[in-house]
Amino acid sequence: MTFWKAFTETYRGSIAFMIACPLLTMVPVLFEILQHIVEVKIGLYASVAAAKALEHDPWRMGFGLLKVAALTVPTYWIVRFLAWRDPARAARPEMPAVRLFAVVLVVQLASAALQLFVLPREGWLLLVEFIVLQILAVLLHPWFVAAALGNPAIGPQRSVAIMARQTLWSFVFMLVAILPLMIPHYVLGALAIIGPKPLLWPVLVVDSLLVGWLSAVIVASGFTVAMRAAAKQGVDLGIGDASAIDGALSAVVVR
Repeated sequence: MTFWKAFTETYRGSIAFMIACPLLTMVPVLFEILQHIVEVKIGLYASVAAAKALEHDPWRMGFGLLKVAALTVPTYWIVRFLAWRDPARAARPEMPAVRLFAVVLVVQLASAALQLFVLPREGWLLLVEFIVLQILAVLLHPWFVAAALGNPAIGPQRSVAIMARQTLWSFVFMLVAILPLMIPHYVLGALAIIGPKPLLWPVLVVDSLLVGWLSAVIVASGFTVAMRAAAKQGVDLGIGDASAIDGALSAVVVR
């Protein structure tokens, strides 16, 4: 699979999910709006100085962790939709998928809490943290996908083995995949601070909607790299249901 092919498949998959599952798409949007409400209440958007001073406000950090949960839970739905293209089954809480994914959720929330409340949040250490944690996330993506699909055969150790040789490609791809949405996300954040105050809430609402799409793209890019790495290793990340994953696998077969 070429880089461009993977990129277009990621965005097509994210858009298909949003069209097929609009209510599920709104989950991260609503929690992004909730965090913006908190930020407005504490005065984060009053000025550039206020934004810097309140960047690590406890209320903002607390709701930030809640938002991370709202961004992580949809991974279950999005992965299942991308694998099966069945909105009803994507949203269905099936065992053992729910049990397996609950472990993934705990791990991801623990990682987020570590970043928000323990590790340094500025300087070169922040860049090092980002790179290290992103590499770990890349290595664990086959596990994330397999868990959502209800496959207990793929755990963290096997996930690393599947992804090891594809780490650099996958890391760069996942970073590039989010840039078209991450850049306007930060632009809107800056506009909310320095722009005309009557535009504050329209800007924040547009940003929240953008985050809903960004959430789908993040998961879809992870799904793409996991399926690509698994296909190269001849590994089935699904649960042995050929009809369920043939379509997803066909999109990542090396041409």
